[in-house]
Amino acid sequence: MIIDHAKRAVKFKIVYHGPALAGKTTNVTQIAKRRSKELLSFDTKEERTLVFDMTTEERKVGDFRATFIIYTVPGQHIYSDIRKMVMRGADGVVFVADSSKDRLNENKEFFKVLEEDLSLYGKSVGDTPVVIQYNKRDLPDALAKDTLERELNPMGLPSFEAVALRGEGVEETLEGIISEILNRFGRLLR
Repeated sequence: MIIDHAKRAVKFKIVYHGPALAGKTTNVTQIAKRRSKELLSFDTKEERTLVFDMTTEERKVGDFRATFIIYTVPGQHIYSDIRKMVMRGADGVVFVADSSKDRLNENKEFFKVLEEDLSLYGKSVGDTPVVIQYNKRDLPDALAKDTLERELNPMGLPSFEAVALRGEGVEETLEGIISEILNRFGRLLR
């Protein structure tokens, strides 16, 4: 978080994290499109995130102007150095899980990667605003939400169901992480 008291402005960094092809870029693309904002992307020729995707969201918070800079990380393991770099300074994280039964172990593995990425910067899932999005709820082999909660969310983090390709659950997830971040920010100001 960067606070400019003179301008009454604060900037927060939100990172969409998770395994490759879970829907991180789709979420951020939907956010940008709904706000007629630009989406900055660095993709491979197969349209997979190479470095990150980025857009912004702005809000009035009390007498502050809050800007949320929203990033994705690449989900491929070969880009772990880039992912770690993007995670630096994250104020909140959306973990995007693919609801498919076949991706459960990969989701679990990547949640551990998230914990490792946060620990590089002296943070943990317990002390950082994190929400989980169960994406691709429309798949025929999508696991029940109860199963996903049990397997991926033993800490009871806020969670949301989504079909990001259709824009379903995208706003609710974004509002969830913004709320978590602002709750923490409010406690810091007291």
